[in-house]
Amino acid sequence: MKKSKTEPEAEPTAEATEADLPEAEIVEEPELSPEEALARERDEYLDNWRRTQADIQNLRRRQAEVIESAVRGARRELFSELLLVLDYLDMALMTPVETQEGKTLHAGVQMTRDQMLQFLSQHEIEAVPSTGAFDPELHEAVERIPTEEHAEGTIVSTLRAGYRAGKDILRYAQVRVAAAPEGDGEEA
Repeated sequence: MKKSKTEPEAEPTAEATEADLPEAEIVEEPELSPEEALARERDEYLDNWRRTQADIQNLRRRQAEVIESAVRGARRELFSELLLVLDYLDMALMTPVETQEGKTLHAGVQMTRDQMLQFLSQHEIEAVPSTGAFDPELHEAVERIPTEEHAEGTIVSTLRAGYRAGKDILRYAQVRVAAAPEGDGEEA
């Protein structure tokens, strides 16, 4: 019987049975002895156990990293707040004092500031050097001051002290940096 052109051809179905496959493609597993089957099963369980042990070690390592990161972030936030308190103590110490009562209060503020610095030092928080050459990894240039007294790029004054914990910068030192005097290098 001839197919007419109007009848669509039957498309192969996605489900193929073993009878539809050529004999060469059918792979039969050889029969295993009970000992071989048990050995294969044992090896599978051992491989799964090893993978599980590796997964557990990786999970522990990742958890330790997450915990360490969270502690570092909380520590950074706490010390940043304490540095703000230290700034307030420094501002209080800059106030001129003339009375005996004021001098006593000044001494108490100084002792509090010293105790705060000692606490920060115990936790390996140290001040960023605020003299010498400007370093963008430690300092934030707030202003450039044209001057002949200092070499260009030298820190002239510090507006706000910077601090670091090890290699991590908690706060950049805000500094004024010397610039070449205006008119230098410009010839008419």
